[in-house]
Amino acid sequence: MKSFLKMFLAVILGQIVLILIFLGLIASQVQEKVEVQNGSVLVQEITGDLPEAPAQPGLPIPGATPGPSHTAILENLEKAQHDDRVKAVVLRIGAPGIGYAKQGEVRERIAQLREAGKPVWAFAEMLGRTQLYLGSACDSLFLLPAGYVSLRGMAVSRPFIAGTLEKLEIKEQMHRIGAYKAAAEMVQRKEMSLEARENISWLFDDVYPHIVGTIELERDVPSGTLEEVFAAGALTPLQAAEKRLVDRLLYWDEVEERLLALPGVERDKDAGEGFGAHPRTISSDDYASIERKAVIKAKKKIAVVHANGLIAGEESGYSFPFGATMGSATMADAFRSAATDDDIEAIVYRVDSGGGESSTSWKIQRAASLAAQSKPLVVSMVDVAGSGGYLICYPFEPLLAAPLSIVGSIGSISGKLNLRDFYRDKLGITWDFVTRGPNALMESDVTDYTAEQWEAFKENHWDGYYEWVEDIARARGMTVAEVDSIGRGRTFTGAQALELRLIDQVGTFDDAVRLAKEKAGIPASEEVEYVHFPRKKGLLETLRSGGLSAAWNRLLADILRPWRGERSGTWAVDWTQYY
Repeated sequence: MKSFLKMFLAVILGQIVLILIFLGLIASQVQEKVEVQNGSVLVQEITGDLPEAPAQPGLPIPGATPGPSHTAILENLEKAQHDDRVKAVVLRIGAPGIGYAKQGEVRERIAQLREAGKPVWAFAEMLGRTQLYLGSACDSLFLLPAGYVSLRGMAVSRPFIAGTLEKLEIKEQMHRIGAYKAAAEMVQRKEMSLEARENISWLFDDVYPHIVGTIELERDVPSGTLEEVFAAGALTPLQAAEKRLVDRLLYWDEVEERLLALPGVERDKDAGEGFGAHPRTISSDDYASIERKAVIKAKKKIAVVHANGLIAGEESGYSFPFGATMGSATMADAFRSAATDDDIEAIVYRVDSGGGESSTSWKIQRAASLAAQSKPLVVSMVDVAGSGGYLICYPFEPLLAAPLSIVGSIGSISGKLNLRDFYRDKLGITWDFVTRGPNALMESDVTDYTAEQWEAFKENHWDGYYEWVEDIARARGMTVAEVDSIGRGRTFTGAQALELRLIDQVGTFDDAVRLAKEKAGIPASEEVEYVHFPRKKGLLETLRSGGLSAAWNRLLADILRPWRGERSGTWAVDWTQYY
């Protein structure tokens, strides 16, 4: 039965993949040279999923490969600051999947542009907290007159499938360390535990006043304005303007008309007539194709090693349904390349991960440790450095996190699901076995742990946790009791993590670069070139190396994982959604 399902899925999905690969090959060959005209305006889109860095190639299926990255946005805004041809920047803010730490780094770039004398405007068709938080950092924030206003208090939602598992007759046997490791509750409970609610509350204690206070300060509105807006439940665009949350209600053509009044902005003479004058603009995608070194000249290089996504497997890629994945072999190659390149002076280690497989995490930490023996290394945490995301970087100094990064989740989840009744009662599949030797079926997905197996399993799980806690204590100069008291799944903001000594400093990417320069003996005022790792393969290179075949096999393996009775490592991925 399993062989038949594999073959059936492979045939159907394989045909689709082959067609999409062919179309992708054609599209990859069509490239136009981009030129920036003097007097241009950069129109930077900030919308959709924004991973810290582009994912390694996966399957060429729409939606299976993330679009623009957070790193690309930061680089575009930095280039615009130094590019004399770009006279202004407009952020078109849609509905970005971006955490508050990343938003803080974008806001920092906005401040740098304004300090350099470049006007920065924001335009949104929907006004929520993200649009308001980013837009409040700009010179002006415009909202579509026919747009939407969705300003509410903060909330966290988490899905729970324990009831689904009951209906499917699937029995969970998961062990978590400890009570605050809330990701396990998705399969164990039907609502949040008191510990999960407590953890979210102390995160809100930091995040909520910071966001509200910053917006009110920068929009120059009285304290308490946002609380009143949240309490109202609904606002029209006109009411948002009356409360000075936005500067004006404008359509995009009206924004373009106003751009022409800015000093140095030139009219686009190639634009069609009949709809008014248009400024010269360059899209964020086109501007991203221009290398940073073409705008910002530098002699010395710093490597930026991106560690983003679910920690799993050997090769980084894209895994359904989790998204970008971080593999140990890919990361080891990235660190090796950065450490052995004589032109690279230091390494900035960018971490943005909620965790994954424990063994893979330890291998990535080992690769980073070897690199740190050769080159100065600074850790820069982004939106999340939790569980395995913290494991891969805690031994290094200095550790930086943004004030609103999510840090910690020192704990573990492991176990299995028993699908025996699901197979038998729902699918009509029965199983039988021939075994030899003790505990042969201990990890089978159609048997329960025996009482003895369960006790041995939990004891082994706790041993692994305490080994990790002891190593954190050694690396961070703390006692085991101190680490354990802030472990067992607890998460903190970057500001809270600093007080608890889980990190060394609060800071952004630019702060990490400054420290890397200092450790490498590079003057703070000297510009540096960034060399990004892991190097992203093009489609042709991926095809030659068999990367797409590996991605295809990985996708098929993910789909068929429940049929194989496999359990892989210790998982600790948080499915929390913040609103």
